[in-house]
Amino acid sequence: MNTNTKNRNELLELAKYAFHKPVTGGDEAFFALLEFAKAYQHMEENQLTSMVIDIPFDVFWKNEKLKMSGIGYVASYPEFRGNGAIRNLMTKLLQDEYKKGTALSYLAPFSYTFYEKFGYAYSFDRKVYELPAENFPSGRKTDGKIRRVTLAEGLEQLELIHSQAENEGSMSRAPHVWEYYFHYKSKPNFAIYEENGRPMGYLIYEFKGSTFVIRELISLSKNAKDAIYRFIASHASGFDKMSWVTTPRERFEYDVQEPAALTITQEPYMMARIINLDEFIKVNGEPDFAVEIIDEQIPENNRIFGSGQPVKMTIGAFTAEILRKNGAILREYF
Repeated sequence: MNTNTKNRNELLELAKYAFHKPVTGGDEAFFALLEFAKAYQHMEENQLTSMVIDIPFDVFWKNEKLKMSGIGYVASYPEFRGNGAIRNLMTKLLQDEYKKGTALSYLAPFSYTFYEKFGYAYSFDRKVYELPAENFPSGRKTDGKIRRVTLAEGLEQLELIHSQAENEGSMSRAPHVWEYYFHYKSKPNFAIYEENGRPMGYLIYEFKGSTFVIRELISLSKNAKDAIYRFIASHASGFDKMSWVTTPRERFEYDVQEPAALTITQEPYMMARIINLDEFIKVNGEPDFAVEIIDEQIPENNRIFGSGQPVKMTIGAFTAEILRKNGAILREYF
């Protein structure tokens, strides 16, 4: 996105004011985002009043990749709220992305009800583990080795491991996405497990006071999991607690010797909607049930599939149904 210094500073100030805090990662992270995202802006008397930032991603689906629009920084100054600007910006964004053939859109809502107006529906959960550090699985020594790396040093291997994991519905991370989330927006630590010269697992982690935080853990083999657990457990004496935010499919509780020591919380998380139904169907195939899809924002998506009496569903409800039927997960909890 090409924005001049004045414009990007205006966007930054609106973000800070609307969310009552500095942006995550600081000003530099926000400006890095604007390099590849598009800011939809509403102006009155040459003053920025509202914005929505549209972030282009790809997601894994059915062994292919689909274009996905990530929605962020939906904000207005309080004196301009209720003037319809956000509705106009969101409508324009969705129509633009439809024309570009973008299949999906995700967002983390401040209000699920608010975004239902734009065709989104609650589609993803996240699972949160917490346990005393001394109860973390000890793992075991393997024939492979773990090495700590910087993002720049390990990026190729991180990408390779990530692309082989179970990722249905999750993001396919291009290098600039890795850099934005793990260099600008946060600066975690990285460790890669290799066996016979092959990268088989990685750990993204950080320290928050007395808590060892697992940001992401992917293992492509039991050896990789054992080795990564052993690496984490070696930190136990320096921390009171371990925490891990992951997908609902994770079954970490079965790896803990004292599972009662765990606190496990499953939380509602992101919403999703199909933007271009034709593009989604090309990869997903038609639904295996009779349905009438209603999309108030993009009427081109209004469609009936199947035989017999169809069930009427909003585009959001249909999206959530398809994602859940296919066991979609979202690894990203940035």
